Amino acid sequence: MPENISLGQANHNPLNIRYAPANKWLGLDEKRPNVKGFCRFRADAYGYRAAVKLICTYMTKYDIRTPEGICQRWAPPSENHTLLYTMAVCGRAHLRPDERLTPRSEAVARLVAAMARQESGMHITPQGVEEIRRRFGV
Repeated sequence: MPENISLGQANHNPLNIRYAPANKWLGLDEKRPNVKGFCRFRADAYGYRAAVKLICTYMTKYDIRTPEGICQRWAPPSENHTLLYTMAVCGRAHLRPDERLTPRSEAVARLVAAMARQESGMHITPQGVEEIRRRFGV
């Protein structure tokens, strides 16, 4: 892996989703699905799709509906400075930490784009995330 590329970029996994064999993600690399404990996808779009699906699952299954709650689960204090992570993501996404989100809200696209930047340095616009959502129906 070149020095100037993040693991998330190399794995087409913009939000650094951890690998779990039980998760049969669409677009997961068949030959090498797990790199250093993280999913490896065939293309960035599949990594963004998985991130949207996970965040929407947080909302629908666990009733975690604020950027602050999502960031606390995604980047727990045991591994991150969660408050700084949340503030950076919310600043980029133009969201309040306590703002209530819904799975179909355009704010999800802003959140995913900001989290990708924070996690792996990958740049995508919220419009790009929305296009991936339309393409995959998520």
